[in-house]
Amino acid sequence: MRTEILFNNVDASIAQTSTIYVVDCGQDMRWLLKIKSTGFDGVPKIYIEESTDNVDWVGIVNYANSLDHWLLDDNLIHIRDSYFMGKSLRLRLDPNGNTTGTVYSELVIKTKSN
Repeated sequence: MRTEILFNNVDASIAQTSTIYVVDCGQDMRWLLKIKSTGFDGVPKIYIEESTDNVDWVGIVNYANSLDHWLLDDNLIHIRDSYFMGKSLRLRLDPNGNTTGTVYSELVIKTKSN
């Protein structure tokens, strides 16, 4: 297993784009995204996006509600992979009216080789 930090306590009151995780592990990758938040006065949105070229990005659908985002309505959430097919993955944070707080996120990657 490997862990990549995508957001390191970023300001949740402004739109943010995470570092890009480039998939270098071949096929059969599974991932788990942990998002920890503190001090919100609203409910920001997180978008998980994948790309084949790091230019054009497509959102991964939240199958629980068929939306293109997840609400950060709890101080700790976990999101499991959902048929990832891209070469790269990133997060986008939309404050969605929130004016305070921070966001930390880790992407844990597991492959057949680790």
